[in-house]
Amino acid sequence: MSSLRHLLSFPASSRLGALGVRSSTKLPSQRRIFYVRSSPQNAFQSRLYSSNLTSSSPSLRRARLRRILTISAFSIFFTSAGFLIATAPAIASIVALMSAPTDAESVAMYHAPDEAATEINNSINDHPLSRSLRANPAWTESRPHLRYPESHRKHSLTAGTLLGPGRITVPPFVFCEEGKHLVSISYLGTDLCGHVGIVHGGLLATLLDEGLARCAFGALPNKIGVTASLTINYKKPAPAGSFVVLRAETTKVDGRKVWVKGRIEMMGEGEEPGKVLADAEGLFVEPTYAKAPRPKFQPAPRVMTDEDVLPERACVRTTKHFLYRAAQFLPGKLHPSSHKMSKGPKYLLVSLPTSISPTNDHDEALTALRSAVTTDYGTVFPFQIPEFKIGTLDALVQQADDLAKLETGCEGVVGKVGDSLKTILEGDEEKISQQKTVNDKPAEQYLKSFRWNKVKYRADKPLGEIIDTLQKEISSIDNDVKNKYNQYNQVKTSLTTLQRKQTGNLSNKSLTAIVDPSLIIQDSEYLETHLVAVPKQITKDFLKTYETISPMIVPRSAQLIDSDDEFTLYAVTTFRKHSAEFTHKCRESKWTPRDFKYKEGGREEEQKEIERVGKDERKVWNEALRLGRTAWGEAVMAWVHVLTLRVFVETVLRYGLPLQFVCGLIRTTTKLAKKARVSLDVTYSYLGGNAFGRDKKGRVTKDDSSTSADMQAAGHMGDGGDYSAYVCYEFEIQ
Repeated sequence: MSSLRHLLSFPASSRLGALGVRSSTKLPSQRRIFYVRSSPQNAFQSRLYSSNLTSSSPSLRRARLRRILTISAFSIFFTSAGFLIATAPAIASIVALMSAPTDAESVAMYHAPDEAATEINNSINDHPLSRSLRANPAWTESRPHLRYPESHRKHSLTAGTLLGPGRITVPPFVFCEEGKHLVSISYLGTDLCGHVGIVHGGLLATLLDEGLARCAFGALPNKIGVTASLTINYKKPAPAGSFVVLRAETTKVDGRKVWVKGRIEMMGEGEEPGKVLADAEGLFVEPTYAKAPRPKFQPAPRVMTDEDVLPERACVRTTKHFLYRAAQFLPGKLHPSSHKMSKGPKYLLVSLPTSISPTNDHDEALTALRSAVTTDYGTVFPFQIPEFKIGTLDALVQQADDLAKLETGCEGVVGKVGDSLKTILEGDEEKISQQKTVNDKPAEQYLKSFRWNKVKYRADKPLGEIIDTLQKEISSIDNDVKNKYNQYNQVKTSLTTLQRKQTGNLSNKSLTAIVDPSLIIQDSEYLETHLVAVPKQITKDFLKTYETISPMIVPRSAQLIDSDDEFTLYAVTTFRKHSAEFTHKCRESKWTPRDFKYKEGGREEEQKEIERVGKDERKVWNEALRLGRTAWGEAVMAWVHVLTLRVFVETVLRYGLPLQFVCGLIRTTTKLAKKARVSLDVTYSYLGGNAFGRDKKGRVTKDDSSTSADMQAAGHMGDGGDYSAYVCYEFEIQ
């Protein structure tokens, strides 16, 4: 170290010479290159000196920093580029799904590839059924297969593989009343056959599965579902190269389960249905993973009081979020997806032998029945059943089966008439309840004071004749209400269409009061004026391109006629022979061509037409309301008479002759009905013989092996296939 200090005390040139180093004078002092000629003992000192000289240079530190930053930047760039390249397909799919077209946009997306497809598309689009559904504001039109992203269609059976020439030639037109009804119109080509000239049954099954599922989605809480079961009945062969209509209807909703029925039929000439090719019933279930996540905060459970129960009418006006929150507090009271809620009391029609009393007396037997039910579970009212003519045992067994089917039909007709009243009165529960009367009194009062109507249904006639009379009456009620309701719907649709023409935007409203007739070329052999409604956001594109979208368009002929918040209306002149092509190109460019023919006094005629249709609508509304009120009461009356016959026939089959029985009507609720049945089972289980027993704790148990197939065939199994020791039928009148 002492020699090193001695060396550093000399000037730089002396120090270099002492070390035997020759420097290049052409380089800056900081970057000189040293050629060392030294002995091994001087190697350490030269390395130390060179190291100190390099580390002390600021420019070298900056160069090192630049190299680090450059390498880091290149690494980040290429890593990001590789990631983007690898994930590009997934990103494209996600973007396509997030920016899927709306229902309205999907209708205008289809462009026919050839003349055959154009003709088929126009035939469906202009069919009276399509026009009728399109004019009804309750229905939404769409072409859902066009909403699929392009990258997904090739992997889809119905949106890709089956679409195209010779198959399902054009994407189906779908009209949907969300959660209730669906109508889909398709054309089945000649390349879908099983047997020659007949469409493969598997294709019909595919269409039914998709159509019924699409109808069910709207009734599910989160609009997602899977097929749990599908039952198909093939009626007639489906000819290839024909138009078919799929109709679906939601029949029942229970939480995450939806039942739907539907059919495929030939497309008729007008709105009337054609012959049925196949029908189906399906159950669709929402998977658990589709359920919306519950909030992290869960309120502590508490005892509910009457003040906590929300009025049912609030369900209609409440938002989905509030319904979801209310459902957490009131399980079973409210549910945003429930279409059928229990609104009225539940009734049990019970028949027991008078031997349940020690004296075999009718009044004492009724008192015993009341003691078995108790007021905790319901209220028992006497229910009088007259004596009917009893035929043979075989006839009774057949009549029991016929009455079971007839009761189901009566319940369905009562529900349909109730739905018609609900539609006519726009869901006003107070007004609806006022219309639901039987013989001008509430249904509950009618049941409590029920007497067999011997004028309409003579008890001295054979049971078979009475059943036929009831069957004809309930069918007549169903047909009358259906026809009147369809008439009202048609008039209402016509009025809505006329009113929409007065209040809509320029793409659909009447142009009679807007267009100046002097702007329209009339009675010309060569020229024609077209009115085009252009969305405001693409008006500039229209003015730039309208002259070139088809041949023989008069240059600078576009004239501004009117404008509103959504559309601008232009008049464009073309040569008549190219009018069809111009109209087609307008639709492709998402411009709406308007049909307009000037007529003298057209505005006054439109106003008179609105007034006339308005009067017709009010007249038919009153007729439909009166008929609905009367039909509902008559349908309930027929239903109760059918129930009376069911109890009588079942009593004869169960207890035998001579007839000594007591019948009671138990008014209860849905929750208490089960407890009432349990109490009756405990009290009268001995009537079931070996079918009932008791366990070690004395509780009533059922021995299913003792319930024979003969009892079930004879109707002894009761409602839902649950055998009871006594005659009992449950029903609700809503």
